[in-house]
Amino acid sequence: MDMSLLLKDGETLVTYYILPMVGINKTTFGSKFVNCYINKEGSKIYVELKSNLRSPDLYRRTPHYFNEVLIADVRFIVFKIPDEYLIDVAKFLRGNYSEMQRDTKKLIYVGSSLPYNKTMGSFKNTHPILQALDKTKTLRSYLIDELQVLTLPDSIELITVPEKHWFIENRI
Repeated sequence: MDMSLLLKDGETLVTYYILPMVGINKTTFGSKFVNCYINKEGSKIYVELKSNLRSPDLYRRTPHYFNEVLIADVRFIVFKIPDEYLIDVAKFLRGNYSEMQRDTKKLIYVGSSLPYNKTMGSFKNTHPILQALDKTKTLRSYLIDELQVLTLPDSIELITVPEKHWFIENRI
């Protein structure tokens, strides 16, 4: 069963679940953003950019900015994950997203750059990637009814466990 259906091709959940933990999201980098990776030990985030930003102060000002590296002509901005989130990052690395602390989930809802309780006409809309954090009944129904996922026990996470291409070690 492919539970990566909610992500676009090549995209990683690191972008939406981990990047907000350092106080930024993909919109910080605008059109220069390519993708986001995590190291296997879960201590650093690597943001891949197409080219330099005109104003790097946007991300260099964050207290979690670590450095910039060029690996095989690819530019990465590196951020250190704050200690207070390491417990949630460990849950992320195991694919236990719904077990993250409530405060961390709130940070992700607000900081992910995805729609969260956004009013569209007379409806409230929350992106399925955010719904997966709480394993909502709405998302469960959508996966079963619309995407023909056969069965989903209540215990199962509604989005894929971290895949190899989410890790910087597999990118370089």
